[in-house]
Amino acid sequence: MKTLKNIVTLSFILLSFNLISAQYGGGGMYGGGMGSGMNRGGMSRNPQSMQNTNNFGKNKSPEEIEKERIENLNKSIEKLVKDLSLDDLQAIVIRKEIESGAKSIAVVTKSEISNEEKIKEVDAINEKTDRTINTYLNADQKIKYKKYIEERKERMEKYRMSIRN
Repeated sequence: MKTLKNIVTLSFILLSFNLISAQYGGGGMYGGGMGSGMNRGGMSRNPQSMQNTNNFGKNKSPEEIEKERIENLNKSIEKLVKDLSLDDLQAIVIRKEIESGAKSIAVVTKSEISNEEKIKEVDAINEKTDRTINTYLNADQKIKYKKYIEERKERMEKYRMSIRN
């Protein structure tokens, strides 16, 4: 009987530690909890916490995030090369400009400023990048690139509206 009492007590203690750990950000079923960057309203204080999750809440490693960023960058470049009929030199120079802009945007998104300020800074970076890219394009490519920019702005506006709601 004493052994059974010890087993029940030990199980209770272990279960308590597990529950406390999950509540304070130690994992739990979805890796959440009060210690995982969530404030009382349920909104993340760290903008990167939303950025570093896939659809099911699984945290991504920095390597996975970087790999995804490079893949997205390559897809964007390939689309521009195809849609604008860029030559090799244009593709190289534009790739460098887009990479530079993407790095600047990454710095802004990780900064400790308000979301409104982040939006303004990202828009300014995109405008500067677009102006620079336009200098490497011929007249026909500029028309196509302007359409590309408009589509990007529409996507960004839809994304921003979904965040606000």
